[in-house]
Amino acid sequence: MRKYEKVGLIGLGVMGYGMALNLLKAGYTLVACDVNTERIKMLPNQDRVIVAKNAADVLNYTSTVITMLPNSPHVLSVLEGENGLLSGSVGQDFFLIDMSSISPDITREIGAKLYAKGYKFVDGPVSGGQSGAMNGTLTIMAGGKEEDVQDAMPLFEAVGKNIIHCGECGAGQVVKVANQLMSAINLISMSEAFTLGTKAGVKPEIIMNVIKGGSGRCWAVEDRMPHILEGDFEPGFTIDLHTKDVKLAVDMAKNMNLPLYATNLVAELFKTAQVKGYGKKDNCAIIKLYEELSGITVRK
Repeated sequence: MRKYEKVGLIGLGVMGYGMALNLLKAGYTLVACDVNTERIKMLPNQDRVIVAKNAADVLNYTSTVITMLPNSPHVLSVLEGENGLLSGSVGQDFFLIDMSSISPDITREIGAKLYAKGYKFVDGPVSGGQSGAMNGTLTIMAGGKEEDVQDAMPLFEAVGKNIIHCGECGAGQVVKVANQLMSAINLISMSEAFTLGTKAGVKPEIIMNVIKGGSGRCWAVEDRMPHILEGDFEPGFTIDLHTKDVKLAVDMAKNMNLPLYATNLVAELFKTAQVKGYGKKDNCAIIKLYEELSGITVRK
């Protein structure tokens, strides 16, 4: 199994920052790169934090790099753009672990390019939200060669608890898209059910307590509904990012000529939330669409 002392991390946003904390906690020296350098300055253990000027600069300190970025174009830019990871001299021990949530097709293209050069690559998108990133309890869906996934395992174990090798390159991203699609559909079904029940005169906290023990039980009710009841829509995981993930599912289905009825409806609902200005809010703010239609709010 590969040993590490210094590890690169590109992207210290909502998820990446928590991962950075746990990599430092595990004893690694972190070579950090983010467009917002203030995020890096917020980290503890600054004696073990190296600030990289850009992606290419990360490789001046380490050959192992984790990326946690918003979307496919960001990953491609960090890899192949100006001052990207591949823009300069790259050693044969280069190992890229992309933990972003991006297109499985783009991931496979990245993997093919890196494999052709003799480099190591694993896709390892995550689930568990900001709390999972902060607590080091993320679920990690790994895709890639068995030996590469095993080499990534010490780093995965520093930031996650449930680590599953899903298959070859891109398989992790496929499973992540499926997971995000289900969570989006659950958010919609929860929003409709709680709006219906609250409009009919039952307190939403009572509905929640019943459903948490019933067949409608799901992550949306257990994790997001308590925030809705308090009127807390600060992210978390934004509607913008969840919309991106649902669009990935729509695109995958289109490419396979696979009809997915609920998927396309949910994609339109999330786009509607963006148009209404909720994009930067937590994904549970999708309930606001139904609150507007019903004339009630689902609160304690």
